[in-house]
Amino acid sequence: MTHLQIKALFEAKNAPWGRHITIPALTILTAFSQQALAIDEELKIQNVEVRAPAIDSRIMKYPATVETYDRQQIQDSVNAATPAQTMKYLPSIQVRERFIGDRNGIIATRTIGAISSAQSLLYADGILLSNLLGNSFSYPPRWGMVSPEEIESISMMYGPFSSLYAGNSFGGVISIHTRMPEKFEAHANVQSFVQNFKLYGTDVTNWGNHQSASVGDKINDFSFRLGVDRLENTGQPMDYAFSDVKSPSAGGTLVTGAYQDISEKNKSRVIFGATSIDKSEQINTKFKATYDFTPEIKAAYTIGLWDIDGKTDVQSYLKDTNGNPVYAGDVSFNGAKYTLPAISPGKTDALHIMQALELKSNTKGFFDWQFNLSDYDYQKDLNASARISTGNPYIDRSGVVTDLSGTGWTVFDARGTLRPRNHTLDVGYHIDDYQLRSTTTNSADWSAISKGNFNASSQGDTQTQAVYVQDKWQLNPRWALTLGARQEFWRASEGRNQSTTSVANYQDKYSNKFSPKISLSFEPQPAWGFRAAFGQAFRFPTVTELYQQLTVGGSMVVNNPNLKPEEVLSAELTAERRFSNGLIRLSAFNEHKYDALLSQTQTVNTLNCPTVNTMTPCTFTQNVDHIRTYGLEAATEWKDVFISGLDIRANATWTDAKVLQDDAAPVYVGKNAPRIPKQLYKAVATYHVSDDFTVSVGARYSGRQYINLDNSDVNPDTYRAASQFFLMDVKANYKFADRWMASVGIDNLTNYKAYVSHPLPQRTLYAQIKFDY
Repeated sequence: MTHLQIKALFEAKNAPWGRHITIPALTILTAFSQQALAIDEELKIQNVEVRAPAIDSRIMKYPATVETYDRQQIQDSVNAATPAQTMKYLPSIQVRERFIGDRNGIIATRTIGAISSAQSLLYADGILLSNLLGNSFSYPPRWGMVSPEEIESISMMYGPFSSLYAGNSFGGVISIHTRMPEKFEAHANVQSFVQNFKLYGTDVTNWGNHQSASVGDKINDFSFRLGVDRLENTGQPMDYAFSDVKSPSAGGTLVTGAYQDISEKNKSRVIFGATSIDKSEQINTKFKATYDFTPEIKAAYTIGLWDIDGKTDVQSYLKDTNGNPVYAGDVSFNGAKYTLPAISPGKTDALHIMQALELKSNTKGFFDWQFNLSDYDYQKDLNASARISTGNPYIDRSGVVTDLSGTGWTVFDARGTLRPRNHTLDVGYHIDDYQLRSTTTNSADWSAISKGNFNASSQGDTQTQAVYVQDKWQLNPRWALTLGARQEFWRASEGRNQSTTSVANYQDKYSNKFSPKISLSFEPQPAWGFRAAFGQAFRFPTVTELYQQLTVGGSMVVNNPNLKPEEVLSAELTAERRFSNGLIRLSAFNEHKYDALLSQTQTVNTLNCPTVNTMTPCTFTQNVDHIRTYGLEAATEWKDVFISGLDIRANATWTDAKVLQDDAAPVYVGKNAPRIPKQLYKAVATYHVSDDFTVSVGARYSGRQYINLDNSDVNPDTYRAASQFFLMDVKANYKFADRWMASVGIDNLTNYKAYVSHPLPQRTLYAQIKFDY
């Protein structure tokens, strides 16, 4: 072998076909000096072994489908100011982040919709970030506890096929892994973004900015990382004050400026103004330290602080005859009288504290163990909104304040892993406690979040204890069987609602559920893998679904203390074909959900909502007897495809979700389950022009879906409906100096106007500079 052949062999180590080449005689090669390589003499080396490409077995490794996006892929292809944005190209996943920094970023997967927050799980380094206090847009994962710059990788496990996780996992389990330093390092990031938004009477340019900085080091057995992440942004309007067009009638203040269009139910409506225009500053400060007692026993402590100062503005399109804006009361437009719905601004001031302690062994021998304890505390959480009145809410500042201080959760997990011959056996215990503490008071000045007289309160606790076992049995090199079981004990207690005139105390509730799991994997040869998985799961009602009842601004939330746990039976068949530089995966999935807990919003005067005001939206949760969901998911990824340096990831999901039984409302039978698109397509191509320059183009398509359980939103391309949409994104990275990188990008390149109840972001431009030491 000549030195040129040896040099080519080493250069090929980064190519897909050379990543698994092994050379046991490496010590001989490294002994050659540059002078010896400069001459073309023949070198005879013994014991040089060149193997065929080793193909990573994703089928044998997990009991269900797992997809991963790593740090480099995120940096190359995603314009990310928040951790929620980093997931946009994972198969079957959509995060309901309606604008950059949206706190209501709910995870939607192939079997759950975009407001089902308690039907999936999000972890960061084993710490539960899912907010299981509720199951709606108001209870998103705590994204603010992770900075996108600290993410090493993101993995998604689909379905309830692992007994290591609670029944909330039937939508999937997302695991974020962050980095700990191996030596001294420092990082800084400065990012700006701008969105032009135009709809109805709103025509604005909103600017935002994002900065982060971190420092870390490893000193002997002690490692630490301290990071600060700041995000400031103004979002587009999320909602609008509107009414169906009315017949001519007399009365009210004469106004101009309203807009007319066709509603999601194909009715003529009048748009009076824009609401929920979020302006916020969010600061996440996080410290993590690890200590190695021995090479096998490690401890980790994490503390995170999330601080937000936010304001929700409104924009009235209405002007009276003197040109003054009109926000409330009776108005006359086009000869008809209307009573304006709420056009109410609000204010937010919150400080949340998360702490976690982990102790584990990692011998990779016969026995390992780990303990995890985490606590999430609403140290301060104040939300104020203007009261509906006949005046200008920026002048007459009376309102209400909702205080959630003292709300939070604590989670403890203990697990032992045994590895007898051909087995990996996990045995564990889990306990979580959730506490709701909600008090609403009157306010003389909502903009100052001043608290006044008592108005109402809600409180309650839930606790779930579980024991579980999971055994991965390697039957032989080609077959693996994973068996699992989880026994859960659930209790809801201390439920109470109080107003100025009444008190409601609720009886404690108990439920015990057993959930089996099974997964069978078969790999007849390294290039092929097959897996069949089945799992049962139970999702217990959250504390707010059971106990929280409140009215804030123009929205009413009604609790239901009689809710039953929802049950899921899920199955998946997967086939995967792997190549030296890529793979193709195809998964068929089927889910039957019984007593499904669905949240709906509608006007009052129904069986579910009390009669208060026919203009008041009411949100309630109900059990739907049986929903069936089945579909097909395809995913593929390739490196150096067509030309060297071009990487492609693409996936497609086809889903059909139907209500098969609803005894309380038989009219819903045969309807599409809400917020699950029938098709979802994603693709992203990244071209590595050089080691210092990459460009990326991505595309996302979402098909038809429905917002309402009765599928009454028949006109999809408007506010309060769910439109089909096709969004294109681009990004370019350039390393312009040692340790320095600049990025520019655009989301929604074609400025596609789309809706998922709320209007989605329009064209958004990004610019970023990063420093890594």
